[in-house]
Amino acid sequence: MFHDGRRGWQKARRRMAHKFGVNILAKLWVRSKRLRELRTSYLRRTLPSTSRKCRPLREGEIRLLQIKPGYTLSTIECDFVYVDLQSAGDYAALSYTWGICDPSIPILVNKRVSLITENLYLALIHLRQREVTMLWVDALCINQDDLAERARQVAQMKEVYCRAAIVHIWLGESNELSERAFDELHGLSEHLDYDAAVPSRFFDEVAMNGHHQRWRAISEILYRPWFRRVWVIQEALSARRAMMVCGKDIIDLDLFLRLINSMIKAGVLDMVMSYHPQRHELPGGPIRTAIKQLEFLVKAKFEVTNFLTAHKFKPTLLNYLAGTRWAEATNPLDKVYGILSLADDARTLGSWDVGLGKNRRWLPFKVDYNLSKEEVFINATKAILCTTRSLDVLRFARYDPDSANGLPSWVADWANKTPHRVFGHMSVCPTYEDKKPSWRSYLATSDQSYIRDPIYHDITLHCSPEFYLGKANTLNVKGIHFDTITALSTNVYPREHAHGIDPQSKDPTELFEPMQQHLRIITQWIDDCVQLARRCSPYPTRQSPLSSLWRTLSGGVTPENSLMPQGFEALLSNLSKAESALGALKTQLSSVQSKWPDALSEIAASAALSHFESLVSWLSECNSRCHSRKFAITRKKYMGLVPDGAIVGDFICIMYGCEMPLILRKCGRNSFRLIGYGEFEGLVFDDAVVEEKVVLKRRENPPEERFDFVTWDKFGGNVGVRLKKLRS
Repeated sequence: MFHDGRRGWQKARRRMAHKFGVNILAKLWVRSKRLRELRTSYLRRTLPSTSRKCRPLREGEIRLLQIKPGYTLSTIECDFVYVDLQSAGDYAALSYTWGICDPSIPILVNKRVSLITENLYLALIHLRQREVTMLWVDALCINQDDLAERARQVAQMKEVYCRAAIVHIWLGESNELSERAFDELHGLSEHLDYDAAVPSRFFDEVAMNGHHQRWRAISEILYRPWFRRVWVIQEALSARRAMMVCGKDIIDLDLFLRLINSMIKAGVLDMVMSYHPQRHELPGGPIRTAIKQLEFLVKAKFEVTNFLTAHKFKPTLLNYLAGTRWAEATNPLDKVYGILSLADDARTLGSWDVGLGKNRRWLPFKVDYNLSKEEVFINATKAILCTTRSLDVLRFARYDPDSANGLPSWVADWANKTPHRVFGHMSVCPTYEDKKPSWRSYLATSDQSYIRDPIYHDITLHCSPEFYLGKANTLNVKGIHFDTITALSTNVYPREHAHGIDPQSKDPTELFEPMQQHLRIITQWIDDCVQLARRCSPYPTRQSPLSSLWRTLSGGVTPENSLMPQGFEALLSNLSKAESALGALKTQLSSVQSKWPDALSEIAASAALSHFESLVSWLSECNSRCHSRKFAITRKKYMGLVPDGAIVGDFICIMYGCEMPLILRKCGRNSFRLIGYGEFEGLVFDDAVVEEKVVLKRRENPPEERFDFVTWDKFGGNVGVRLKKLRS
C-alpha cells in the first residue's frame, strides 16, 4: 500500500464518517418496493393536491433546489428557487447517473410528491448531510415533460456547470473495496512528480503483479456506471471545481484524472481494469467503455496529448463525437446533444436548406427533442460537413447490411454500441493554428519533413472538398476512381479478445475454449492474407510482399526488424505453436489446481504462460487495427484493410477533402453507396491525385493549360503539377 499521507487521509475519513455518515436504515428502506409504495401513498394522502410543481422558465432562467435540513430517516423536502443564470450566486451542481430503474422513491418538491431514482435519492441524502442547500439537478430542475424547455436547458448546461461553485460527482454508495481504493488513490497522489504525474516505477511489473487487491479495489471504482455515461463528459469538463463522492469518501476530480493520466502514460490502465471480477466480459462491454471514456476525459481535460510537439485537443463537435462513441446514453439523441455545448463550433454549426432551390437558407444546428434519431444524426453530419468544409466525418460511417437504422450510407450511426475504430483521425492540432492546413490533419503522417514540403500545401489548396447536399438526403461529391477491389479474404478478423491468462482466477481454464477458437479464426484470416499477398509482387512501392503485409497488419508503426516473423511460413507457424502452447498451459494450470501447488509445477505453469505470451505478443497491433475487417488486394496490386461489408468490384475512391480512400459501391447510373474507409499500404493521397509531376528547368515558362499549378520542391527547384480529372 502507498503509505505516505495515508494515515492523515484515514483520520479525515473517520471524522467525515462521524459527521456525514448516513443511517443504514435510510439506505435499506428504499430497496423495499412495499415500503416505497406505502410512503408514497401516505404522502399523497396527507398533502394538498393543489400546489403546482413548477412554473415555466423565462429566458435565461434556471431552477435551483433549496434542500431543507432533516434527519437521515426523514423525507427529503425541497423548494424551487428561480434565478437568472448570469447572477445565480453560489450553488452546487450534481453529476450522477439516472440508472436503469424507473423513479419510485418519493420526496417533496414545493410540497408535492415527486418520484426519483434510488441513486439520486442516496446522493441527496448524503448531500443533505453535508449541508448542501442550493443544488442544481437535471432530473428535477428541468421539466422533463416539456420538450421545448428541455431543449433550451440542455443547450446551456455547459454554462450551468461552469457557473456552479462546485460540482459533486456522485459515484454511488461505498463498500469495502471502494474505501480501500480511495486509500490507495490518496496515497498514490503523494508521489505526483513535477510534471503532475506519478513516476512509472510505481506501475512496473513488480508493483502490478505483487498487489492484486490494490488494483482490484481501484478497478471497482473505475467500473462504476458514472464513468460510462455520455453526459458526464460535459459535466466534468465544464466544472470549475469538482469533487468525486463515493459514500463518505471524496477525492478532487483534477487530482483523480492526473492519477488516471499517470496510468495511461505508463500503459497500465487496461491492466488495472483487468483486475476487476467482470474482466472476462464480451468485447464492447462496460470495461472497454470505461477505459475509452477515461482516456478521452484525460485528453480533453488537460488538452496537451503530446508533450514533445505541444499539440492540443481541438474541441470541435466531430472530435467530441469521435471521442465519446463508446459512451452510453439512454436516449440516442443525447449522443449528440450531451456534448454539443462543449464544442467550440457549436454556435456556428449549420447547413443549407436544399429544398428551396436558389433561395436556400442557412439552418443552424440546435437541440430539438421533437426530432427522430435519424434526423438528428443526418442534421449533425450535414452541419459538420458545411461548417468544417472537410469530408473526414464520412470515415465514421460504415455500411452494415444487417442494420435497419434508416440512415443514409454517408451518415454515421453515433448510437452504435460497437463502433468501428477510425485510424488516422487527429483530434489534436498544433499550438499555432496558422500552421494547420484547412481540411487536412496536421499529423496525417509521421514524416514531418513531408508536410513541410511546399507541394503538400499546394495540393491541399487545390484539392479542397467539392460537395453539395442533394434532395432525399443524398450527398454529391467529387473524387477519383483510383482502383478496384479484385480479391478479399474469406474470413473477417474477429473482434478483440483478451489473450491474458489470470493464474489467480478460481478457474483460469474456463477461457481456453473461446481463446482457441479465436486463434483458429485469426490463423485462417492470416492464411488468407498470405495467399493474397503473394499476388502483389512486385508491390507498387517496391517493398517486399512480406514487408508490405506486415506494415498493413501493424499499421506501419512497428519497425520491420522488431517482432516481425521472418517469413510468411513463420507467421503462420507462430499461430500454430500458440494453439499448442495454449493446450500445454491448460494442462499445467489444471495440474496446479488439482493438487497442492509446489514450486516445480508453478515454475512449469509460469514457463508455459511466458511461452504462449511470447508467441502472440505481436497480435496486439493486429487486434487494434484489423478487428472486424477484411484483407483486400486491388487491380493495381495494392493490399489493405477494408470494412467487413466490402465485396469484390467495389471502387476505391480518393475524395477531395478526405485523406483516406473511401470504398464505394455502385447502385445506379450515377449513384453509389458508401461502404466505409480503407487503409492501403503505400497509398498516399498526394500521390493518388497527381497525374504528372515535372521538374522544370530554370526560366522555363510552361503552357498554363498543361499544369494545374507550378510550385517548388524542398530542394528549391520549380515543379509543375497536373492533377487527375475528377468525377462526380
